[in-house]
Amino acid sequence: PYIYQGEEIGMTNYPFETLDQVEDIESLNYAREALEKGVPMEEIMDSIRVIGRDNARTPMQWDKSKNAGFSTGQPWLAVNPNHQEINVQEALANPDSIFYTYQKLVQIRKENSWLIRSDFELLETADKVFAYIRKDGDRRFLVVANLSNEEQDLIVEGNVKSVLIENTAAQEVFEKQILAPWDAFCVELTD
Repeated sequence: PYIYQGEEIGMTNYPFETLDQVEDIESLNYAREALEKGVPMEEIMDSIRVIGRDNARTPMQWDKSKNAGFSTGQPWLAVNPNHQEINVQEALANPDSIFYTYQKLVQIRKENSWLIRSDFELLETADKVFAYIRKDGDRRFLVVANLSNEEQDLIVEGNVKSVLIENTAAQEVFEKQILAPWDAFCVELTD
C-alpha cells in the first residue's frame, strides 16, 4: 500500500471553517476565482476541506497533549481537533488500530507475489463496494471493501479457504451476502 502523511494512524482532513485558516496558495486562488464566479463560500469551503493540500500539511498527531505533541511552539497550521482520539500514542496502544492493519498489509504484500503478478478480474458490485479476484494458477483470492458507512449487498461465489486479513468476519459475509459499513477483507477461495 501507499501510505501518506498521517494515514497510517487514520488522520483525517482538517475541518477548515474559514479561509483565514488556509495557507495553501492553490486553495486560496481557487477560492478567489470561485467567489468571482458567485460560488457560495460554504461550497468553496466544502471543496477546500476535501481537496486542499493543507490537509496533508497539518501537524502529525503524536499524542493528546497541546499541539498533539508536534511542537512546544505554535505550528504554522492548526492541529486537527480530533487529535484527542486519533494520534500515534493511541494507535500504538490498540492492536486493532489502522497502524497495525497497515503493518499487516505491508507484510502480506511482501509475502505474496500474486498481488501484482496474477490475473485481475474486477467484480460487478454495488456502487460503494470495490471487489476483485486475483487468479494465480489454481489459486483464487478475493479482495472486498465496503467504502461506505452503510450496509451493502455482496453476491459472492465460492467458499473461504483461508483469511489473509479482515476487519470483519469474512465467513459471515459469505453466509449473509451483506457487508456491514466499512467491511474489508482478503481471502483465498476454494474451487
